[in-house]
Amino acid sequence: MTHISYYRSDEGKRFLDEVQDEAYVRSSLHGDAWVEKDSHIPIRCTTDRVHITKASRHADAEPSADFTYTNHHNARNSAFKETLLLSGIWRMKGGEAADHGDPAPATGWYGRKARASEGMRERWYEPAHDRSDWLEVSVPTTVQKALVDQELLDDPHWNTNTIDELENHGMPEETPVWFRRTRVECEEWWFATSFELPEESVGGRLSLQFDGIDYSGTVFFNGASLGHHQGMFGGPIHDITDLVRHDKSNVVVVRLDPAPQSWNGLMKPSPGFGWHYGHLISLGIWKDVRVVAEPDIALLDPYVVTLSHTSDEAVLHLEFTTESSLIEQVKLTIKGCIRSKKSKTVVGSFDPDNQTFCQRDTHFTYSIEVPYGRSKFSTAIRLTDPEVWWPTGYGEQPLYELVLSGSNSGPINVGEAHTTFGIRTIEMRPLNDAVPETEYRWQFVINGEPMFIKGANWCWPDAMLDHQNGQYERLLELARRGNVQMLRAWGGGLVESEEFYNLCDEKGIMVYQEFPLCWGPPDSPLTDLGVIDRQTTISVKRLRNHPSLIMWGGGNENGNHGGADEGLFLVGKRCRGYDPSRPFHRTDPWGGSVHNWNVYHGGESLDEATLAMPSVFYGEFGIPSQTNVSSCLRYMPEEALASFPPTEDSRGWKAHFHQFGLKDIIKVMRYAAYGPIRNWQDYITYSQTAQGDAIRLTADVQRAGTGRDKSGFWYYKFTDCFPGHSWAVVDYYGTAKLSYYRAKQASRPQNAFITCTKLDAWQPDEIFRAALHVVNDSRNALINAAIQVSMYDSQLSEVMKWNYPALTVKTGLASCIDQLEITLPEESAIRPFLIVITLHESNGDLVSDQWYWFNAQPKSPELITFEREHRHQANEYPGDEAKQAFALYAELSDAPLHELPRTTLEWSVETQDQSGFIVIRNMGNVPAIRVMIHHFPDEWSCYLDDNDFGLLAGEERRIPFEIGPDVILDGITVSAWNAFEISRSGVPITSKSC
Repeated sequence: MTHISYYRSDEGKRFLDEVQDEAYVRSSLHGDAWVEKDSHIPIRCTTDRVHITKASRHADAEPSADFTYTNHHNARNSAFKETLLLSGIWRMKGGEAADHGDPAPATGWYGRKARASEGMRERWYEPAHDRSDWLEVSVPTTVQKALVDQELLDDPHWNTNTIDELENHGMPEETPVWFRRTRVECEEWWFATSFELPEESVGGRLSLQFDGIDYSGTVFFNGASLGHHQGMFGGPIHDITDLVRHDKSNVVVVRLDPAPQSWNGLMKPSPGFGWHYGHLISLGIWKDVRVVAEPDIALLDPYVVTLSHTSDEAVLHLEFTTESSLIEQVKLTIKGCIRSKKSKTVVGSFDPDNQTFCQRDTHFTYSIEVPYGRSKFSTAIRLTDPEVWWPTGYGEQPLYELVLSGSNSGPINVGEAHTTFGIRTIEMRPLNDAVPETEYRWQFVINGEPMFIKGANWCWPDAMLDHQNGQYERLLELARRGNVQMLRAWGGGLVESEEFYNLCDEKGIMVYQEFPLCWGPPDSPLTDLGVIDRQTTISVKRLRNHPSLIMWGGGNENGNHGGADEGLFLVGKRCRGYDPSRPFHRTDPWGGSVHNWNVYHGGESLDEATLAMPSVFYGEFGIPSQTNVSSCLRYMPEEALASFPPTEDSRGWKAHFHQFGLKDIIKVMRYAAYGPIRNWQDYITYSQTAQGDAIRLTADVQRAGTGRDKSGFWYYKFTDCFPGHSWAVVDYYGTAKLSYYRAKQASRPQNAFITCTKLDAWQPDEIFRAALHVVNDSRNALINAAIQVSMYDSQLSEVMKWNYPALTVKTGLASCIDQLEITLPEESAIRPFLIVITLHESNGDLVSDQWYWFNAQPKSPELITFEREHRHQANEYPGDEAKQAFALYAELSDAPLHELPRTTLEWSVETQDQSGFIVIRNMGNVPAIRVMIHHFPDEWSCYLDDNDFGLLAGEERRIPFEIGPDVILDGITVSAWNAFEISRSGVPITSKSC
């Protein structure tokens, strides 16, 4: 498939894309013999024999193909309805794991002899084994989820439960507490179920298919071992034709191995192993299980690539695999149907006689000859009047469905293959000054449109793999509304689910999918290349038709420090071999991108560290923050909020900090010192403010280079898998922090903003300089737009105003409008000072506004000295240093942003059905700084359009919202940092601002 490519070769130049592609082609490295054989099956092109017709039919007529089907693992979508879903009630029991002896491996000649596991000794896999004392659980599940549901395991999310378990029972004891394994993780877990087959299944081929076993184990069927399996992203699939019993029940037993001690070299989410925060290493049958009646000839792995498209025609490359169990070669007629999946409107024309819409389908047929075993075929399809899929903010997201079926004149059962796809192209281009050979092409070009990527890192939603209805919809809808164009499915998490990708397809959210390999997986044999090979191939074939999937990656931060490349190289070889339509990046950061952890981990200042690390693409940056009070109360008792600061004895709080340490919160305070931090509410507000400021600063720096030397960012991060203090802007419970709104504001498609050299330490008579930029990341130019910049001193008096009327803001390029300069006044006027920038359309509608504050952190000389002494390796705060740090931040003078001249707010609610506006008006003569809406409902059906914004004197802002049918807006209050918090009736809540 070398004719499919995501880049065009530049004459005389090679970039890292070509260098790596050539290395993959030359490589003989492979991990699994079956996958290697499959990758070399020649593809038979049948383009010249395809017959395409465009047919119309009434929407209520019989369909030409059956579009109701079950998605089977690895796109093995059989048209036969004899699919028996085994998900549901199973039995589960934990047992003593095998003992490897001491020293391992022990043979009995010396030391302690190895011993088989309890389940193997007692033959729990036998069909007749008595399982009446086993727990009843609902599969799919994880062991931990099942035990929590039955109140046999204390909820790992609550208070001290996790740290109690690890301190009291964690193994091995010599390791740090957060790296130990719990009793659940040390045990072996067995699952069992039984089923009966219908009479019509007699004589046919049957397979037992698992979509996800976490992480490894052995499958037994009617007492016979079907083999051992590793890898949680698909498989195993077993032929059970000769083992099934049609006259009585069949018994499936799965023996799950104990949790591995380390994630390193495994395709398994890594934060649950304790390095991040929390601790929970998932185990279980976490996806569906089924028995499938296999056809004589199966149609597998359909792959659809858009080669080109115009308004009149799209040229598609179609590839699929046949798998025949018949000895003789068979002639088949392949029939294909492509249909629009639009749900709101029907593609086609209206038939006035029958009062129905006529829907247009594209049908095609051609003949192939299918030998025994596996074969691959490809063809080209021309689709007229195509509807093009666009990322959010650039257009609509129409999707198509393809059904492939086959027929033969004889009594042969031929399967069907189904897939959904979108018509869109991907190209990667080099940016200005890209370094050949060592840097990737970093300019994303979708449907011929160069794009600046505004995105975030995505962490899978739950360490227990608990799938809650509506959870993905909630999180991804927040992403779409939050101006997130691309999610980096981070290489510490999951290869994401069909639900995730279907929603991203529908919402236009692009995805960079990394495989879960972190920090230098070791080479073979410490990394099992066979497992890596099979899991990569399964995942690529499963996901490659999703238009939202834009790029593959080999994992997270597997840079030179890792020292091993075999596993990553193999992942790249399979991604490029099975899906040449998309780029593959060996890791991130790599080939031109950076991760900035000199901020937070290194303790360097936000502005200096960011400006010192320029990059074409920012892959990770940010700082953690604390969750809202409403979320804190879901994992901590209320009395814990009354005690601040946390100490070494605050075990509940520590259980929800990074590696159970106080350093997490102290590292954040150096960026959150907007005033004295003396209670949890101060820290929550200030840490979320600092998190939002950190995201905006890097976003501004990157966006200033749009169209020239910068192509995007993914801030770290959007979501969370465990409740607590973390980098997420939307917490584990799906609740948006203040930082979510700041990130949303910084990522508006059309935006005016400034960049400057520093945030603090501005002095009287110093010349303040800032570059004013405007950017338009859309397909529509702004005509006769206007920008206004105002500078306010510490009394909120306007000391300078710049106006830029009648601007034409072109698409895809950031423009530097002006270099702002002003000599700063006396000390009392610049502690703090503010810059406000507004961008308006020609009709006066507000497009964007940005509020910047400088000299807003009142750090004492003693605190500054302390912070300078604690950077990088010294930024850990053991013992008395933690006490000293908390004392220094508590002793800060009053917050400058709270001391600004005060104003008064009024607000009301306009509601219609499940939507409306919160209308807020600044009644004073000075700007309202950081207007915040408090206590907006956390329910997943509720969305607030904006929060934490500014209002000019006399300005009114209408903030849209949506709420669920059973939600009542009760208890909302509004405040600003220079205005008292007031209820809906206008009554002040407290004697001071929030």
